[in-house]
Amino acid sequence: MDTVPQGSTGNLSRGLRALVPILIALEFFSGLVQGWIIPLLGEIGRVYDVPLGATSWVLAVGLLSSAVSVPLLAVLGDRFGHRLLLVVSVVLAAAGSILIALGPSFALVLAGAAIQGPVAAFLPLAMALLKTHRGKSANRDVGLIVGTLTFGVAAGSVLGGVAMDAIGQLHLVQLIPAIALVVFIPLVAIGVPESKPDATRSVDWLGASLLGIALVGLMYGLSEAPHVGLFSTTALVPVLVGIGALVAFLAVERRAASPLVDIPAMRSARLASPMVIGFLVAVTMFGNQSPPVLFLTASPDAVGYGNSLAATGVGIVVAVSAATLTLGSLVSFALTKAFGRTRILVASCLLSAAAMLAMAFIPSSTVLFALWLALSGIGTGVVLGVLPGIVIERSSESAAASVAGVYNTARTIGGTLAGAFVASITTLLIVSPQAGGQGSAPSFEAFQLIWVTFACINILAAAVAGFSGRKSAEGQIAQTVPAPAPSSS
Repeated sequence: MDTVPQGSTGNLSRGLRALVPILIALEFFSGLVQGWIIPLLGEIGRVYDVPLGATSWVLAVGLLSSAVSVPLLAVLGDRFGHRLLLVVSVVLAAAGSILIALGPSFALVLAGAAIQGPVAAFLPLAMALLKTHRGKSANRDVGLIVGTLTFGVAAGSVLGGVAMDAIGQLHLVQLIPAIALVVFIPLVAIGVPESKPDATRSVDWLGASLLGIALVGLMYGLSEAPHVGLFSTTALVPVLVGIGALVAFLAVERRAASPLVDIPAMRSARLASPMVIGFLVAVTMFGNQSPPVLFLTASPDAVGYGNSLAATGVGIVVAVSAATLTLGSLVSFALTKAFGRTRILVASCLLSAAAMLAMAFIPSSTVLFALWLALSGIGTGVVLGVLPGIVIERSSESAAASVAGVYNTARTIGGTLAGAFVASITTLLIVSPQAGGQGSAPSFEAFQLIWVTFACINILAAAVAGFSGRKSAEGQIAQTVPAPAPSSS
Protein backbone atom coordinates (compact mmCIF):
# COMPACT_ATOMS: atom_id res chain seq x y z
CA MET A 1 0.00 0.00 0.00
CA ASP A 2 1.29 3.51 -0.80
CA THR A 3 2.25 5.12 2.46
CA VAL A 4 1.41 8.66 3.51
CA PRO A 5 3.05 9.35 6.89
CA GLN A 6 1.56 12.04 9.06
CA GLY A 7 3.01 15.54 9.04
CA SER A 8 4.48 17.61 6.21
CA THR A 9 1.96 16.14 3.81
CA GLY A 10 2.84 18.59 1.02
CA ASN A 11 6.56 17.90 1.21
CA LEU A 12 5.93 14.17 1.40
CA SER A 13 3.65 14.12 -1.64
CA ARG A 14 6.26 16.03 -3.62
CA GLY A 15 8.87 13.52 -2.44
CA LEU A 16 6.69 10.60 -3.52
CA ARG A 17 6.16 12.16 -6.95
CA ALA A 18 9.92 12.59 -7.34
CA LEU A 19 10.78 9.13 -6.02
CA VAL A 20 10.39 7.09 -9.21
CA PRO A 21 12.04 9.65 -11.56
CA ILE A 22 15.03 9.95 -9.21
CA LEU A 23 15.38 6.18 -8.86
CA ILE A 24 15.09 5.69 -12.64
CA ALA A 25 17.78 8.32 -13.28
CA LEU A 26 19.98 6.88 -10.54
CA GLU A 27 19.73 3.36 -11.97
CA PHE A 28 20.58 4.65 -15.43
CA PHE A 29 23.80 6.19 -14.13
CA SER A 30 24.44 3.08 -12.03
CA GLY A 31 24.38 1.07 -15.26
CA LEU A 32 26.40 3.74 -17.06
CA VAL A 33 29.16 3.52 -14.45
CA GLN A 34 29.25 -0.28 -14.66
CA GLY A 35 29.42 -0.31 -18.46
CA TRP A 36 31.62 2.77 -18.92
CA ILE A 37 34.87 1.15 -17.84
CA ILE A 38 34.62 -1.92 -20.10
CA PRO A 39 35.89 -0.28 -23.33
CA LEU A 40 38.56 1.59 -21.32
CA LEU A 41 40.37 -1.51 -20.00
CA GLY A 42 42.91 -1.49 -22.83
CA GLU A 43 43.72 2.18 -22.23
CA ILE A 44 44.00 1.54 -18.48
CA GLY A 45 46.61 -1.14 -19.23
CA ARG A 46 48.54 1.28 -21.45
CA VAL A 47 48.42 4.25 -19.07
CA TYR A 48 49.40 2.23 -15.98
CA ASP A 49 51.79 -0.05 -17.88
CA VAL A 50 50.17 -3.33 -16.80
CA PRO A 51 49.48 -6.41 -18.96
CA LEU A 52 46.08 -6.43 -20.65
CA GLY A 53 45.13 -9.60 -18.78
CA ALA A 54 45.79 -7.87 -15.45
CA THR A 55 43.24 -5.16 -16.24
CA SER A 56 40.48 -7.76 -15.88
CA TRP A 57 41.12 -7.49 -12.14
CA VAL A 58 39.37 -4.12 -12.22
CA LEU A 59 36.12 -5.90 -13.09
CA ALA A 60 36.84 -8.87 -10.82
CA VAL A 61 37.54 -6.70 -7.77
CA GLY A 62 34.39 -4.66 -8.42
CA LEU A 63 32.34 -7.86 -8.71
CA LEU A 64 33.78 -9.25 -5.47
CA SER A 65 33.14 -5.98 -3.66
CA SER A 66 29.53 -5.93 -4.87
CA ALA A 67 28.94 -9.52 -3.81
CA VAL A 68 30.21 -8.82 -0.29
CA SER A 69 28.80 -5.34 0.27
CA VAL A 70 25.29 -5.66 -1.17
CA PRO A 71 23.85 -8.09 1.45
CA LEU A 72 25.32 -6.03 4.30
CA LEU A 73 24.14 -2.67 2.94
CA ALA A 74 20.69 -4.15 2.35
CA VAL A 75 20.26 -5.41 5.90
CA LEU A 76 21.62 -2.11 7.26
CA GLY A 77 18.98 -0.38 5.13
CA ASP A 78 16.25 -2.45 6.80
CA ARG A 79 17.69 -1.53 10.19
CA PHE A 80 18.52 2.18 9.77
CA GLY A 81 16.51 3.34 6.74
CA HIS A 82 16.75 2.61 3.03
CA ARG A 83 17.27 6.21 1.92
CA LEU A 84 20.14 6.63 4.38
CA LEU A 85 21.92 3.54 3.11
CA LEU A 86 21.19 4.52 -0.50
CA VAL A 87 22.94 7.83 0.16
CA VAL A 88 25.86 5.95 1.74
CA SER A 89 26.03 3.65 -1.29
CA VAL A 90 26.02 6.60 -3.71
CA VAL A 91 28.78 8.30 -1.71
CA LEU A 92 30.93 5.16 -1.78
CA ALA A 93 30.30 4.55 -5.49
CA ALA A 94 31.15 8.18 -6.31
CA ALA A 95 34.31 8.07 -4.18
CA GLY A 96 35.42 4.83 -5.82
CA SER A 97 34.73 6.25 -9.29
CA ILE A 98 36.81 9.35 -8.53
CA LEU A 99 39.67 7.18 -7.25
CA ILE A 100 39.51 5.04 -10.42
CA ALA A 101 39.69 8.22 -12.50
CA LEU A 102 42.46 10.03 -10.62
CA GLY A 103 44.43 7.24 -8.91
CA PRO A 104 48.14 7.64 -9.76
CA SER A 105 48.81 3.88 -9.62
CA PHE A 106 47.07 0.70 -10.75
CA ALA A 107 46.83 -0.45 -7.12
CA LEU A 108 44.72 2.62 -6.33
CA VAL A 109 42.56 1.95 -9.37
CA LEU A 110 41.85 -1.50 -7.91
CA ALA A 111 41.12 0.11 -4.54
CA GLY A 112 38.69 2.45 -6.30
CA ALA A 113 36.97 -0.55 -7.91
CA ALA A 114 36.54 -2.10 -4.46
CA ILE A 115 35.10 1.12 -3.00
CA GLN A 116 32.81 1.47 -6.03
CA GLY A 117 31.30 -1.99 -5.43
CA PRO A 118 28.21 -0.67 -3.52
CA VAL A 119 26.92 0.68 -6.85
CA ALA A 120 25.22 -2.73 -7.11
CA ALA A 121 23.29 -1.97 -3.88
CA PHE A 122 21.31 0.80 -5.58
CA LEU A 123 18.78 -1.66 -7.01
CA PRO A 124 17.84 -3.64 -3.85
CA LEU A 125 17.59 -0.43 -1.81
CA ALA A 126 15.45 1.15 -4.54
CA MET A 127 13.23 -1.94 -4.56
CA ALA A 128 12.75 -1.61 -0.79
CA LEU A 129 11.82 2.08 -1.13
CA LEU A 130 9.26 1.19 -3.79
CA LYS A 131 7.87 -1.54 -1.53
CA THR A 132 7.38 1.04 1.24
CA HIS A 133 6.10 4.05 -0.65
CA ARG A 134 4.54 2.69 -3.87
CA GLY A 135 3.30 -0.76 -2.98
CA LYS A 136 0.42 -0.68 -5.47
CA SER A 137 2.63 0.12 -8.46
CA ALA A 138 5.92 -1.40 -7.27
CA ASN A 139 5.87 -4.23 -9.84
CA ARG A 140 5.47 -1.79 -12.73
CA ASP A 141 8.01 0.67 -11.33
CA VAL A 142 10.68 -1.94 -10.76
CA GLY A 143 10.29 -3.16 -14.35
CA LEU A 144 11.01 0.38 -15.55
CA ILE A 145 13.99 0.66 -13.23
CA VAL A 146 15.51 -2.66 -14.30
CA GLY A 147 15.01 -1.74 -17.95
CA THR A 148 16.72 1.59 -17.36
CA LEU A 149 19.60 -0.13 -15.57
CA THR A 150 20.25 -2.51 -18.47
CA PHE A 151 20.01 0.41 -20.92
CA GLY A 152 22.56 2.30 -18.81
CA VAL A 153 25.01 -0.60 -18.94
CA ALA A 154 24.65 -0.80 -22.73
CA ALA A 155 24.99 2.96 -23.13
CA GLY A 156 28.06 3.02 -20.91
CA SER A 157 29.71 0.25 -22.90
CA VAL A 158 29.33 2.35 -26.06
CA LEU A 159 29.75 5.90 -24.72
CA GLY A 160 32.90 5.11 -22.72
CA GLY A 161 34.73 4.21 -25.92
CA VAL A 162 33.21 7.14 -27.84
CA ALA A 163 34.29 9.57 -25.10
CA MET A 164 37.80 8.07 -25.10
CA ASP A 165 38.11 8.53 -28.86
CA ALA A 166 36.82 12.10 -28.65
CA ILE A 167 38.70 13.33 -25.56
CA GLY A 168 41.79 11.14 -25.60
CA GLN A 169 42.55 11.64 -21.89
CA LEU A 170 41.77 8.59 -19.74
CA HIS A 171 41.47 10.48 -16.45
CA LEU A 172 39.04 13.05 -17.87
CA VAL A 173 36.93 10.37 -19.53
CA GLN A 174 36.64 8.39 -16.30
CA LEU A 175 35.62 11.52 -14.38
CA ILE A 176 32.42 11.90 -16.42
CA PRO A 177 30.38 9.14 -14.69
CA ALA A 178 32.03 9.96 -11.35
CA ILE A 179 30.76 13.55 -11.50
CA ALA A 180 27.27 12.27 -12.35
CA LEU A 181 27.23 10.16 -9.19
CA VAL A 182 28.43 13.09 -7.07
CA VAL A 183 25.42 15.10 -8.30
CA PHE A 184 23.09 12.35 -7.08
CA ILE A 185 24.29 12.52 -3.46
CA PRO A 186 22.23 15.61 -2.52
CA LEU A 187 19.50 14.66 -5.00
CA VAL A 188 18.85 11.34 -3.23
CA ALA A 189 19.31 12.83 0.25
CA ILE A 190 16.76 15.60 -0.37
CA GLY A 191 14.40 14.18 -2.99
CA VAL A 192 13.83 10.62 -1.76
CA PRO A 193 11.53 10.02 1.24
CA GLU A 194 12.87 7.79 3.98
CA SER A 195 11.34 4.44 4.81
CA LYS A 196 10.50 3.43 8.35
CA PRO A 197 13.54 1.74 9.94
CA ASP A 198 13.01 -1.46 11.88
CA ALA A 199 14.66 -0.67 15.21
CA THR A 200 14.07 -4.22 16.44
CA ARG A 201 16.22 -5.66 13.66
CA SER A 202 19.83 -6.31 14.73
CA VAL A 203 22.76 -6.67 12.36
CA ASP A 204 24.17 -10.17 12.09
CA TRP A 205 27.85 -9.16 11.89
CA LEU A 206 29.13 -12.73 12.31
CA GLY A 207 26.87 -13.94 9.51
CA ALA A 208 27.92 -11.01 7.30
CA SER A 209 31.60 -11.79 7.89
CA LEU A 210 31.15 -15.47 7.09
CA LEU A 211 29.12 -14.69 3.98
CA GLY A 212 31.80 -12.25 2.83
CA ILE A 213 34.54 -14.85 3.28
CA ALA A 214 32.43 -17.47 1.48
CA LEU A 215 31.70 -15.22 -1.49
CA VAL A 216 35.27 -13.96 -1.84
CA GLY A 217 36.67 -17.49 -1.60
CA LEU A 218 34.23 -19.02 -4.07
CA MET A 219 34.29 -16.20 -6.61
CA TYR A 220 38.07 -15.74 -6.50
CA GLY A 221 38.74 -19.47 -6.80
CA LEU A 222 36.25 -19.91 -9.64
CA SER A 223 37.63 -16.89 -11.52
CA GLU A 224 41.17 -18.31 -11.27
CA ALA A 225 40.24 -21.91 -12.16
CA PRO A 226 40.11 -21.40 -15.95
CA HIS A 227 43.65 -19.99 -15.94
CA VAL A 228 45.43 -22.24 -13.44
CA GLY A 229 43.15 -25.31 -13.27
CA LEU A 230 40.49 -26.09 -10.68
CA PHE A 231 42.78 -28.43 -8.75
CA SER A 232 45.61 -25.91 -8.57
CA THR A 233 46.29 -24.61 -5.06
CA THR A 234 45.56 -21.06 -6.24
CA ALA A 235 41.99 -22.00 -7.16
CA LEU A 236 41.19 -25.02 -4.98
CA VAL A 237 42.15 -23.54 -1.59
CA PRO A 238 39.95 -20.41 -1.94
CA VAL A 239 37.04 -22.57 -3.16
CA LEU A 240 37.37 -24.92 -0.17
CA VAL A 241 37.64 -21.98 2.23
CA GLY A 242 34.54 -20.48 0.62
CA ILE A 243 32.57 -23.71 0.94
CA GLY A 244 33.61 -24.08 4.59
CA ALA A 245 32.61 -20.47 5.34
CA LEU A 246 29.28 -21.00 3.56
CA VAL A 247 28.52 -24.08 5.68
CA ALA A 248 29.41 -22.13 8.83
CA PHE A 249 27.26 -19.21 7.63
CA LEU A 250 24.20 -21.45 7.21
CA ALA A 251 24.75 -22.91 10.69
CA VAL A 252 25.04 -19.44 12.24
CA GLU A 253 21.94 -18.18 10.42
CA ARG A 254 19.81 -20.97 11.90
CA ARG A 255 20.58 -19.66 15.40
CA ALA A 256 20.76 -15.89 14.76
CA ALA A 257 18.06 -13.74 16.34
CA SER A 258 17.95 -11.53 13.24
CA PRO A 259 19.61 -13.54 10.45
CA LEU A 260 21.15 -11.94 7.41
CA VAL A 261 19.34 -14.53 5.27
CA ASP A 262 16.16 -15.83 6.95
CA ILE A 263 15.82 -19.09 5.01
CA PRO A 264 12.60 -20.33 6.75
CA ALA A 265 10.94 -16.95 6.18
CA MET A 266 11.98 -16.94 2.52
CA ARG A 267 10.61 -20.46 2.09
CA SER A 268 7.29 -19.55 3.72
CA ALA A 269 7.02 -16.45 1.50
CA ARG A 270 7.64 -18.58 -1.62
CA LEU A 271 10.83 -16.67 -2.46
CA ALA A 272 12.93 -19.74 -3.30
CA SER A 273 11.63 -20.04 -6.87
CA PRO A 274 12.35 -16.42 -7.98
CA MET A 275 15.81 -16.71 -6.39
CA VAL A 276 16.53 -19.94 -8.30
CA ILE A 277 15.17 -18.56 -11.57
CA GLY A 278 17.19 -15.36 -11.13
CA PHE A 279 20.34 -17.39 -10.51
CA LEU A 280 19.77 -19.60 -13.59
CA VAL A 281 18.96 -16.71 -15.92
CA ALA A 282 21.99 -14.78 -14.65
CA VAL A 283 24.18 -17.74 -15.63
CA THR A 284 22.98 -17.54 -19.23
CA MET A 285 22.91 -13.73 -19.43
CA PHE A 286 26.39 -13.07 -18.04
CA GLY A 287 27.83 -16.22 -19.56
CA ASN A 288 26.76 -15.25 -23.08
CA GLN A 289 28.50 -11.87 -23.07
CA SER A 290 31.85 -12.92 -24.54
CA PRO A 291 31.01 -15.96 -26.77
CA PRO A 292 29.05 -13.91 -29.37
CA VAL A 293 31.94 -11.44 -29.63
CA LEU A 294 34.46 -14.24 -30.12
CA PHE A 295 32.21 -15.92 -32.70
CA LEU A 296 31.43 -12.78 -34.69
CA THR A 297 35.06 -11.64 -34.92
CA ALA A 298 36.41 -15.08 -35.94
CA SER A 299 37.47 -15.62 -39.56
CA PRO A 300 35.85 -18.57 -41.40
CA ASP A 301 38.98 -18.95 -43.53
CA ALA A 302 41.16 -19.33 -40.45
CA VAL A 303 39.04 -21.36 -38.01
CA GLY A 304 36.06 -22.58 -40.03
CA TYR A 305 33.37 -20.41 -38.42
CA GLY A 306 32.58 -16.80 -37.67
CA ASN A 307 31.59 -13.63 -39.53
CA SER A 308 34.92 -11.69 -39.66
CA LEU A 309 33.26 -8.60 -38.19
CA ALA A 310 35.30 -5.56 -37.25
CA ALA A 311 34.82 -3.87 -33.88
CA THR A 312 32.18 -1.48 -35.25
CA GLY A 313 30.06 -4.33 -36.59
CA VAL A 314 30.33 -6.25 -33.33
CA GLY A 315 29.33 -3.12 -31.44
CA ILE A 316 26.18 -2.77 -33.56
CA VAL A 317 25.17 -6.42 -33.02
CA VAL A 318 25.83 -6.20 -29.26
CA ALA A 319 23.89 -2.94 -29.11
CA VAL A 320 20.90 -4.67 -30.74
CA SER A 321 21.10 -7.39 -28.10
CA ALA A 322 21.30 -4.83 -25.30
CA ALA A 323 18.39 -2.85 -26.73
CA THR A 324 16.13 -5.91 -26.84
CA LEU A 325 17.15 -6.79 -23.28
CA THR A 326 16.02 -3.33 -22.21
CA LEU A 327 12.83 -3.61 -24.28
CA GLY A 328 11.96 -6.92 -22.63
CA SER A 329 12.35 -5.39 -19.16
CA LEU A 330 10.23 -2.37 -20.04
CA VAL A 331 7.30 -4.37 -21.46
CA SER A 332 7.40 -7.11 -18.81
CA PHE A 333 4.71 -5.56 -16.61
CA ALA A 334 2.28 -5.11 -19.49
CA LEU A 335 2.85 -8.68 -20.67
CA THR A 336 2.23 -10.16 -17.23
CA LYS A 337 -0.97 -8.13 -16.89
CA ALA A 338 -2.19 -9.44 -20.24
CA PHE A 339 -1.13 -13.10 -20.06
CA GLY A 340 -0.28 -13.90 -16.44
CA ARG A 341 3.06 -14.01 -14.69
CA THR A 342 3.69 -17.75 -14.84
CA ARG A 343 2.89 -18.03 -18.56
CA ILE A 344 5.16 -15.10 -19.40
CA LEU A 345 8.05 -16.41 -17.30
CA VAL A 346 7.83 -19.86 -18.89
CA ALA A 347 7.46 -18.50 -22.42
CA SER A 348 10.35 -16.03 -21.97
CA CYS A 349 12.73 -18.69 -20.66
CA LEU A 350 11.79 -21.02 -23.52
CA LEU A 351 12.27 -18.20 -26.05
CA SER A 352 15.81 -17.65 -24.75
CA ALA A 353 16.45 -21.41 -24.89
CA ALA A 354 15.26 -21.60 -28.51
CA ALA A 355 17.52 -18.66 -29.45
CA MET A 356 20.53 -20.39 -27.83
CA LEU A 357 19.83 -23.60 -29.76
CA ALA A 358 19.52 -21.59 -32.97
CA MET A 359 22.96 -20.05 -32.34
CA ALA A 360 24.40 -23.52 -31.78
CA PHE A 361 22.94 -25.40 -34.76
CA ILE A 362 21.67 -23.01 -37.45
CA PRO A 363 24.46 -21.66 -39.70
CA SER A 364 24.12 -17.94 -39.18
CA SER A 365 24.73 -14.88 -41.27
CA THR A 366 25.38 -11.74 -39.27
CA VAL A 367 21.73 -10.73 -39.60
CA LEU A 368 20.47 -14.11 -38.39
CA PHE A 369 22.94 -14.18 -35.51
CA ALA A 370 21.77 -10.70 -34.47
CA LEU A 371 18.19 -12.01 -34.62
CA TRP A 372 19.02 -14.92 -32.29
CA LEU A 373 20.70 -12.51 -29.86
CA ALA A 374 17.68 -10.19 -30.05
CA LEU A 375 15.24 -13.01 -29.27
CA SER A 376 17.39 -14.15 -26.38
CA GLY A 377 17.61 -10.55 -25.14
CA ILE A 378 13.84 -10.09 -25.19
CA GLY A 379 13.27 -13.33 -23.27
CA THR A 380 15.94 -12.55 -20.69
CA GLY A 381 14.81 -8.94 -20.35
CA VAL A 382 11.23 -9.96 -19.60
CA VAL A 383 12.40 -12.37 -16.89
CA LEU A 384 14.66 -9.70 -15.37
CA GLY A 385 11.75 -7.27 -15.34
CA VAL A 386 9.30 -9.70 -13.73
CA LEU A 387 11.42 -11.33 -11.00
CA PRO A 388 12.26 -8.24 -8.89
CA GLY A 389 8.54 -7.45 -8.72
CA ILE A 390 7.86 -10.94 -7.37
CA VAL A 391 10.64 -10.53 -4.82
CA ILE A 392 9.39 -7.23 -3.42
CA GLU A 393 5.75 -8.38 -3.55
CA ARG A 394 6.43 -11.48 -1.47
CA SER A 395 8.95 -9.99 0.97
CA SER A 396 7.91 -8.26 4.16
CA GLU A 397 8.29 -4.49 4.29
CA SER A 398 10.73 -4.71 7.22
CA ALA A 399 13.11 -7.01 5.30
CA ALA A 400 12.52 -5.93 1.69
CA ALA A 401 16.07 -4.67 1.12
CA SER A 402 17.64 -7.76 2.70
CA VAL A 403 15.66 -10.10 0.46
CA ALA A 404 16.41 -7.99 -2.61
CA GLY A 405 20.09 -8.06 -1.64
CA VAL A 406 20.06 -11.85 -1.50
CA TYR A 407 18.42 -11.90 -4.95
CA ASN A 408 21.14 -9.65 -6.38
CA THR A 409 23.90 -11.70 -4.75
CA ALA A 410 22.47 -14.92 -6.21
CA ARG A 411 22.62 -13.31 -9.66
CA THR A 412 26.21 -12.19 -9.06
CA ILE A 413 27.28 -15.71 -8.08
CA GLY A 414 25.50 -17.07 -11.16
CA GLY A 415 27.42 -14.65 -13.35
CA THR A 416 30.73 -15.68 -11.78
CA LEU A 417 30.03 -19.38 -12.29
CA ALA A 418 29.10 -18.67 -15.90
CA GLY A 419 32.31 -16.75 -16.51
CA ALA A 420 34.40 -19.61 -15.11
CA PHE A 421 32.49 -22.15 -17.22
CA VAL A 422 32.87 -20.19 -20.47
CA ALA A 423 36.55 -19.48 -19.85
CA SER A 424 37.21 -23.16 -19.14
CA ILE A 425 35.38 -24.41 -22.27
CA THR A 426 36.96 -21.86 -24.61
CA THR A 427 40.39 -22.70 -23.19
CA LEU A 428 40.05 -26.50 -23.35
CA LEU A 429 38.27 -26.90 -26.72
CA ILE A 430 40.50 -25.07 -29.21
CA VAL A 431 41.46 -25.18 -32.86
CA SER A 432 44.66 -23.99 -34.57
CA PRO A 433 44.06 -21.32 -37.23
CA GLN A 434 44.88 -22.47 -40.77
CA ALA A 435 45.33 -19.34 -42.85
CA GLY A 436 48.47 -18.00 -41.33
CA GLY A 437 46.77 -17.08 -38.06
CA GLN A 438 48.73 -16.98 -34.82
CA GLY A 439 47.89 -18.81 -31.63
CA SER A 440 44.77 -20.85 -31.05
CA ALA A 441 41.05 -20.10 -30.95
CA PRO A 442 37.99 -21.78 -29.42
CA SER A 443 36.60 -24.54 -31.62
CA PHE A 444 33.06 -24.34 -32.99
CA GLU A 445 32.24 -27.30 -30.73
CA ALA A 446 33.12 -25.10 -27.75
CA PHE A 447 30.45 -22.58 -28.76
CA GLN A 448 27.93 -25.35 -29.37
CA LEU A 449 28.57 -26.82 -25.91
CA ILE A 450 28.21 -23.41 -24.27
CA TRP A 451 24.98 -22.50 -26.05
CA VAL A 452 23.39 -25.93 -25.60
CA THR A 453 24.24 -25.80 -21.89
CA PHE A 454 22.70 -22.33 -21.59
CA ALA A 455 19.61 -23.53 -23.48
CA CYS A 456 19.19 -26.39 -21.00
CA ILE A 457 19.58 -23.96 -18.10
CA ASN A 458 16.83 -21.75 -19.56
CA ILE A 459 14.59 -24.80 -19.96
CA LEU A 460 15.25 -25.66 -16.32
CA ALA A 461 14.32 -22.08 -15.33
CA ALA A 462 11.07 -22.45 -17.31
CA ALA A 463 10.32 -25.70 -15.47
CA VAL A 464 10.93 -24.04 -12.09
CA ALA A 465 8.65 -21.15 -13.07
CA GLY A 466 5.91 -23.48 -14.27
CA PHE A 467 6.09 -25.73 -11.22
CA SER A 468 6.13 -22.85 -8.72
CA GLY A 469 3.24 -21.18 -10.56
CA ARG A 470 1.19 -24.37 -10.42
CA LYS A 471 1.91 -24.84 -6.69
CA SER A 472 0.94 -21.23 -6.05
CA ALA A 473 -2.35 -21.68 -7.94
CA GLU A 474 -3.11 -24.89 -6.02
CA GLY A 475 -2.45 -23.07 -2.75
CA GLN A 476 -4.84 -20.26 -3.69
CA ILE A 477 -7.56 -22.75 -4.67
CA ALA A 478 -7.11 -24.60 -1.37
CA GLN A 479 -7.54 -21.34 0.53
CA THR A 480 -10.75 -20.42 -1.32
CA VAL A 481 -12.47 -23.82 -1.11
CA PRO A 482 -14.40 -24.01 2.19
CA ALA A 483 -13.88 -27.00 4.39
CA PRO A 484 -16.72 -29.52 4.32
CA ALA A 485 -19.27 -29.13 7.09
CA PRO A 486 -19.13 -31.88 9.72
CA SER A 487 -21.81 -34.49 9.18
CA SER A 488 -24.48 -34.82 11.82
CA SER A 489 -25.16 -38.28 13.16
